[in-house]
Amino acid sequence: MGSPVSPRSVEKLAATFSDPNRDRMAIPHAPDEVNFGSIMELMTSKYTVDLVDRHVAAIRKLCKVCCNGFLLQHLEPLVDLLYLAVDRFAQGQDLLAQALCDFTRVASQPFVSCKTSDMITYGHHLPAFVKGIVSVLSYTSPPSDNPPADPEAKAQWEHKKTMSERLRIEVAHTLACWARFGLDEESVELLPNQPLIQAVADSGTPNLRILRQSNVMDAVSASFRSEDSPESIVITLGAIRDMSLYRPLACQITNCGLISNLVHVIRVNLLGSDVLLVAAEVLWNVLELDWDGATEALGQEEVIESFRDFMYAVLTRGYRFKDKIFRNDMMVLLMYISKRVENRSLFASTGLMSLLLSYAVSAARRKELQASGILEEQQDAKLLPDLGDDGLKKGGIPIVNTQEDMEFRTLIWGTLARCCSSDDCARLAVKCDLVQSLLECLNPEPPVEQQKWSQEQRRKVQLEALSALFQLVQYMPDAFMDADGNSTVLQLLQATRSREVQKKSLHLLQVAVRMGQAFAEKLGQLGAVGTLVELFTDKDNPMTSRQMCASILATMCKECPANAREFRKKDGVEAMRDEVIYRPGDTTDNHLFYSLCVVDCIWNAVVGTRKNEIRFLDAGGLFALLDCLEVAPMILKRQIIGCLADLMEYKKAAKLFTQWNSQVTMKGALRLLLELWQSEQQAARNLAPDGVIQDLDQPLNPRTAVDMEDGDGSTITSTSHLATKFRHAKNFADTLGGQSVQSSPSANRTTVTKGFERASATAQEHQGSRWLKNDGGEQDSRAKIYSVLKCIGFECQETLSIAERQQMELVKLYPMAVELEMWIKVQESLASRGIKPVSADRQWITDSVSERKDQAAWVQSLQRQLAAERQREEEAGLDRFYKDLRGRAQIQRVTPPNGYPDDPLEGRGDEWSDEWSDDPDSP
Repeated sequence: MGSPVSPRSVEKLAATFSDPNRDRMAIPHAPDEVNFGSIMELMTSKYTVDLVDRHVAAIRKLCKVCCNGFLLQHLEPLVDLLYLAVDRFAQGQDLLAQALCDFTRVASQPFVSCKTSDMITYGHHLPAFVKGIVSVLSYTSPPSDNPPADPEAKAQWEHKKTMSERLRIEVAHTLACWARFGLDEESVELLPNQPLIQAVADSGTPNLRILRQSNVMDAVSASFRSEDSPESIVITLGAIRDMSLYRPLACQITNCGLISNLVHVIRVNLLGSDVLLVAAEVLWNVLELDWDGATEALGQEEVIESFRDFMYAVLTRGYRFKDKIFRNDMMVLLMYISKRVENRSLFASTGLMSLLLSYAVSAARRKELQASGILEEQQDAKLLPDLGDDGLKKGGIPIVNTQEDMEFRTLIWGTLARCCSSDDCARLAVKCDLVQSLLECLNPEPPVEQQKWSQEQRRKVQLEALSALFQLVQYMPDAFMDADGNSTVLQLLQATRSREVQKKSLHLLQVAVRMGQAFAEKLGQLGAVGTLVELFTDKDNPMTSRQMCASILATMCKECPANAREFRKKDGVEAMRDEVIYRPGDTTDNHLFYSLCVVDCIWNAVVGTRKNEIRFLDAGGLFALLDCLEVAPMILKRQIIGCLADLMEYKKAAKLFTQWNSQVTMKGALRLLLELWQSEQQAARNLAPDGVIQDLDQPLNPRTAVDMEDGDGSTITSTSHLATKFRHAKNFADTLGGQSVQSSPSANRTTVTKGFERASATAQEHQGSRWLKNDGGEQDSRAKIYSVLKCIGFECQETLSIAERQQMELVKLYPMAVELEMWIKVQESLASRGIKPVSADRQWITDSVSERKDQAAWVQSLQRQLAAERQREEEAGLDRFYKDLRGRAQIQRVTPPNGYPDDPLEGRGDEWSDEWSDDPDSP
């Protein structure tokens, strides 16, 4: 069960006391023979209430009988007895301290159940039992006064102090036993592939849940704050460590202010005790499980100063292996603290940033910092402790290539890179040349201190340096440029054979070229275009790396003619044309993202540069784009259409566009785009069943007033598809028991939207959910489609169907339709604000709306004529179909089927003719 219950039987306990030499009158034979009524009468009767020694004896005898654990069925009287004893002890009956020690010692053992149902029947008393034990801590605090001068009084004072300390130790031991019980894979229910630590954090153990219900953390925190016993501190820390594995208890640790106490424990036990590692582990657990609360609690200037002192001590005097482990644990805590943006500026103001920077840079750079006096400036500003002659002036403890030191490099680089989002930290990093030191780790020729490293160690250091630079180039792009980071990373990319280093380098270049045009121009001057094209054409490289190459090339060639020209010279146009395909079945990687990057590269590196466009068209690039357009998903279709819209500005491309035919359906490019236009129209809900415009005021995005009353009677008026979205959202939120609607309209929209998100995850079969999932309202490709068709003059070499002709008329009207909708929005906006334009402007708006509405009405009339023509064609087709049926029936009447005399149809030709003629539904 994982509960504080042991399955041992009462008979086994009774056998322990079967010694015939025992006083059977004084001590019961078994725990179930204990008479709690007699004990309570002894302690409460007016004749024996003052006999404290007898009370102590009775409780100690009870503990002897139950030395292997209390019975669950005795929980209720045990709670009453415990609270009475604690209350008497608080009143000054110090003799009860020994009895409470024995009681607490027995309570640390698992409870004994006599029946299987005992835990269910009596388990609800356990939180009160634990709370009673912990309440002892309130009356056993270390004395704050000095011992008296009188020898006898001093002896009593020392005795009371010793007994209080022993009682605190026993309570801490009990809590530690309770917290530790059940923390194993056999006791915790694990989900498939779920680690034990995650299961404990989410669900805890029965004991941890009881400790949470009893709210013991407040009492433990108050006692721990004034604790002076090393033994009690160690045991209490062990209990807190186990309790911190459960998320609700970790939150209680944060809320009760225990974190500052843990920091104080580390401060007074620096480099000399195992308490350091336990306290650091508790902080680690709390930061993982309660990141928001813990990082806010640790984000205090005095706490960061304490961490600065910790790191200074361990970096200058921590030679032992245990000290280096503590150093790395401190860096992990600092890494968590730095994730909170508000804490990062404290790293600079307290001097912690300068201290860490002095060990994050290379040994040579550290000597330069000492010679330049930067560290002395921080010391003079009282931001660093007194360095002394044996401090940083001698370089401190060197960071070598041991496993612990390599881990320290990883942690300190990542933490400092994150802190550089703060301006103060970034300025210090620039002063200390952090970027330059990281780039030194990427040089093909390693520095002297790295020449003894193994290849694997160098590879790991390069990966961590690239990860840190990935953040630093966003926070300090000028420093990266001044340190010639582009050249260093490009050299590493050309020289490395590691796929991981190659991928990290590409990631870094990908974010670097987005920092400004100067980065793209500098990389182009260094020959990055040719290197990236070569990596892209190498099919042995992973698809993710080739995808990043295409993305970097697209950014480099955007608005940079020199790079676009180099791209053409390095045969990049042909390389991209060969990859304009969409075959997700050929690879296990995400082919969609790869295709998007390829199209984006064509859009930026080819389109807009006439010579590149000519080579692309000569290589069949336009036909490849159209082939891909036919089979690609919608998100890629929109990307390709945008690329085509710009490419069609070249007349040669427009001529080739009209010559393309699908190899699958034999459709032309214009019909393909009209199908996409129709799908966009259907997504916008503006097509009637006969294909005619529904709303003359909104020919593209028809709007109908939909009043949806929420809980407070508010109404929402929106376009048809948005109204449908909100209507389904409200229905699904009500069905799934969503949150109640708030009072304000904004709160209504938020609540309804959240309900719809939950509903769409569980009811994707709904039409509105499918539309949202397919990005029906996020993008609109109709403007791109109009741009493409306008460039070809709306001409087509094949016959269009009536439905396609209807859409073509609306495509031609697109600019006027957009203007109409914009004018109507202007009218509504002015009306909603209560603004009355002057008569000239009002007449201008009215005339503009009227003119464009007349054009929309003309298109609507034309579409209705086409719809009527389609209906006539369908009726004619049905008429031909029925005539064909009548002709077949007449032939069957003249010549019986199969020619057999006993054919069931023989002789029924007249009847068939009569039935056809008399059928009222026949045409």
